[in-house]
Amino acid sequence: MTVTGLHAADLSFRPIKAGDLPALAALWHEAWRAGHVSFAPPELTVARTQERFLARLQPFAGGGLVAWLDGAIAGFAYWDGAELDQFHVGANARGTGLAARLMAAAEAAMAADGVTSAHLFCAEGNTRAHRFYQKAGWRDAGLEATRVSDGAGGWLPVTCHRFVKELACA
Repeated sequence: MTVTGLHAADLSFRPIKAGDLPALAALWHEAWRAGHVSFAPPELTVARTQERFLARLQPFAGGGLVAWLDGAIAGFAYWDGAELDQFHVGANARGTGLAARLMAAAEAAMAADGVTSAHLFCAEGNTRAHRFYQKAGWRDAGLEATRVSDGAGGWLPVTCHRFVKELACA
């Protein structure tokens, strides 16, 4: 499907439900691998299993947004306060325009929650996501050293771009 082929009737958004979590874990696992495997430390790649993504998704039920395209889950966004914590689009929906519409819906929902200044983190090396966030109007505020769980109780260093965007409150 092309950008011009994506019609409002084909696409819908709603809060994430508990029943969505297995499909979202599969989507997140695939999307993470597509965006990170080429540069992530091998220990992190091993730790990022579909089962671990499913466990991480448990608190998301009832929040965020899931995108449905042609009757199937095609992406999701989840925020925690002012941080857009997760934003992923499935392989079958990349290049369709869905990501831009999901981002606009997530930004509008965050603004409706009273968020005026949002931020997100994008791993250094995830060039596709970096380009998308810039195109969506997010400003790269620079690199930050952070750490992520290795899945075994330890932590691995990761460098991320911190993106910021002012949101118009609804």
